Amino acid sequence: MSPQVDQVSAYLDRGGIKYEQDFETSFFRMLFEGKHGDIRVLIVVEDSLVQVFAHPANKVPEENRSAIAEAVCRANYGLKVGKFELDMADGELRYQTSVPLGDEFPDDSVMDHVLYVGGAMIDRYMPAFLSIIYGNEDVKLAIQAAEL
Repeated sequence: MSPQVDQVSAYLDRGGIKYEQDFETSFFRMLFEGKHGDIRVLIVVEDSLVQVFAHPANKVPEENRSAIAEAVCRANYGLKVGKFELDMADGELRYQTSVPLGDEFPDDSVMDHVLYVGGAMIDRYMPAFLSIIYGNEDVKLAIQAAEL
């Protein structure tokens, strides 16, 4: 196991965060309760990068993926930390953040931001995504409403 993996584990332990660790792949999995349902979080540790992927439990239905892809583009424009991603093949919608790893492991406050911003963004934009999928809301209007 790499020192970075150990440091992520220690960070999660310090924060009292419940997680499952996959020792073979250097993945950490956890579940948070969001305003609009559960948010699954995956932390991937590489030699020079920690990536955090937050995603809602449900996938985007195939017939709505084009509209949600447009919504993702509109939501991403101007974001400063992280981005939404949509897998057009299986409908997985997620928010990705990352932090590069240098000689020093990032402070807990930096790790907190990287870990929690994805869930906050899912909570912020989920009503817009759901209104597009289930209410046939105009994409531009739905994203504008989420950004108010």
